[in-house]
Amino acid sequence: MSNKLDDLKQAYQQPPVPKELDEMIAQVERRTRPSRAKRSVLITAAAITLFVGGLNSNASFADAMAKVPVFGQLTEIVTIDWKETKTQQSADIKAPQVTLPDKALEQQLNEKYVAEGQALYEKFEQETNGQEGAFAVDSRYDVKTDTEDLLSIGRTVTETRASASESVQYDTIDKKQQLILTLPSLFKDDGYITTISDYLKEEMRRQMKTDEGKVYFVEGTPDVPEDEQFKQISAKQNFYITADHKLVLSFDEYSIAPGYMGIVEFKIPTSILKGELVSPHYIR
Repeated sequence: MSNKLDDLKQAYQQPPVPKELDEMIAQVERRTRPSRAKRSVLITAAAITLFVGGLNSNASFADAMAKVPVFGQLTEIVTIDWKETKTQQSADIKAPQVTLPDKALEQQLNEKYVAEGQALYEKFEQETNGQEGAFAVDSRYDVKTDTEDLLSIGRTVTETRASASESVQYDTIDKKQQLILTLPSLFKDDGYITTISDYLKEEMRRQMKTDEGKVYFVEGTPDVPEDEQFKQISAKQNFYITADHKLVLSFDEYSIAPGYMGIVEFKIPTSILKGELVSPHYIR
């Protein structure tokens, strides 16, 4: 541990400029063309984050130490952070950078996460360029599962204007087989769509019956137009797998419920899936 921290300290105090920095700077400058001051901040941030493994660019050394992977965490994950604050406008965009045994898969995921972060930053720049009014974009990530076999990681984006909207994307990785799992790959055929959808409709009604504070856009809910009612999940519905091998489906804010419900998740009972699963390897 001490050797690793010493290395990080030395890198922080005397950061050499990696060759990847030129590519990142050129790409950011081509796309966003920030002011000289902002460009300086971005260059400094890129130099630190790339060399120290994506640590928060404007953090103190103590803050940087907080980004060192926690012992007991199986997958090392560090952070690239885009930050900017204007009058009534702000962006705080965090992208994970994972370390995996398969370096091709690691690069594929990390490039995707950086691209997502860059796209959000560019959107913020475009929407605030010469524009007044409150606007904020916040992006964060959350490790849902990290076992010897599986890594499930979610990236949540919150955009706030007069009101806030929130969405999330998950990746679930089989670390041993070196692949990204998809929902269809878990099942024999597309029969799972009907099985899960029927369960969800009943579960939504059950929850509304037992909790008056919950409302879902399902048939039978007052004042919900038919074209807004939940009919069935997407074949590629957002999901992750828990450490105890349960399937959890996620729905973005406003997609199946009023905004105050936020992002909604449902843990699907394995008992209703047994006849649909390819094998019990992932879902048990």
